[in-house]
Amino acid sequence: MNIGGGAGAVLSTASGIGNLASSLAARLGGSAASYFEQLRPASYRGVPFVSLGSEAAFGRRNQVHQYPQRDTPWIEDLGRGARRIRMYGFVIGDDVIMQRDVMIAAVETAGDGELIHPTLGRLNVNLDGFRSIEHWERGRYFEFQFEFVEAGQRTYPTAETATTQSVLNAVTGLNVAAALNFAKTALNAIAYGAAVLGTVVNTALGWYTYAKNIVGDARNLFQLLFNLPGDFGRFAGSATVPTFSKYPSSSVQSNQTTQSMIEAATTARANVSTAADTMAAAAAGFDATTVDTFTASVQGVTSAVLAATNDPNDSIRLLSSLSTFVPDAGTTTSVIGTAMGDMQSACSDLFRRTSIGAVAQASSTYQPTSSDDAARVRDLVTDLIDAEMTVAGDQGEDETYEALSTLRAAVVADLNKRGAGLSSIKTFNLPAPMPSLALAARLYRDPTRADDLVAQANPVHPAFMPTTFKALAN
Repeated sequence: MNIGGGAGAVLSTASGIGNLASSLAARLGGSAASYFEQLRPASYRGVPFVSLGSEAAFGRRNQVHQYPQRDTPWIEDLGRGARRIRMYGFVIGDDVIMQRDVMIAAVETAGDGELIHPTLGRLNVNLDGFRSIEHWERGRYFEFQFEFVEAGQRTYPTAETATTQSVLNAVTGLNVAAALNFAKTALNAIAYGAAVLGTVVNTALGWYTYAKNIVGDARNLFQLLFNLPGDFGRFAGSATVPTFSKYPSSSVQSNQTTQSMIEAATTARANVSTAADTMAAAAAGFDATTVDTFTASVQGVTSAVLAATNDPNDSIRLLSSLSTFVPDAGTTTSVIGTAMGDMQSACSDLFRRTSIGAVAQASSTYQPTSSDDAARVRDLVTDLIDAEMTVAGDQGEDETYEALSTLRAAVVADLNKRGAGLSSIKTFNLPAPMPSLALAARLYRDPTRADDLVAQANPVHPAFMPTTFKALAN
């Protein structure tokens, strides 16, 4: 065999191909060198080889569904298909056997590997097949064939507790348990006559009157501003832009007008009055057969109050005050007076527990501005629950005690989860006053957060921020 002549022929052919490529590139624009400069040296798991070419398959995974008496099928898209790459390469040299053995060790290694493809770049792949081809007449030259499949992370679906729904379920459980314990006490007390039934009316009157009054709270009415589009300054914030202002928005509807808000507020307050009237009627007709109607009307009042408060923070504040209602009327130590006291206590317990459930429901929609804010709301709600658990435990009301315990756990889990991803509040100390823009750029590397700092620090003027203030840590 004339090896020298064969090598000369190969070189001549390669030179001719190079000249043809340069001529074609010149006609189409650019140069052949610009293409080859973009190619990367091929390797697998760090073992280099010369790439002769490759084939790649891309696309999507589709499932064809065909139905009787329907000419066209429905194609269900199941996502992007796995990318498959077939590569051809070679190694050459006096140490070609060692190069092949190193490649064999690489392809027999378990797990995914890194492929450097000349045009696709760096890829994480799994080897599906490898072949090494030897020809005796080619001597120091071994050919390789690879079959690669794109590899991804080994991930599994993770179960995550729907904490908000858990709170709502626990609230429902509390309402059922509170109604059950109320019925047990009330059915025993009403046997002592009309005086006891009158206690229901008087106690209910004081509670639902208080409920009607709190929905007219000045701050609650002021919260209606948050549904108006636009920014009303650091004290009010904006309904359409997220804010860390003193009164953050919770219900964003940019199409609201002043007239529509007045109408909505009027309707909400009217609904509270309607629910209170329903409760008054249920109290007036209270007897052994209408216990369920009365307890449902109590829950209707708290639901109406919750719907009449625009901001969850106000909902928590107002319903918390409703949960501390204490009847004014006293009772005697006589037999009937004791029964009246039991009925009054049972009504008061029912009112408090229903209100606490509404507070917990409001906390599930509250959007904390920081982890500290989430902890504050969590502690406020759990303090109410803890106090009521003590009352239920002292009275031997196991159903209510267990329901309150379940609610407490749900509230803690919900607010801990939603507050965990938020920044904490930090005290900043500065040597001298600075403008809010400069301070936002210095603290957060983001001057657009200047308004957040102004809302948190509450300076006399944004150009002169106080030297000591509390704001988000990051």
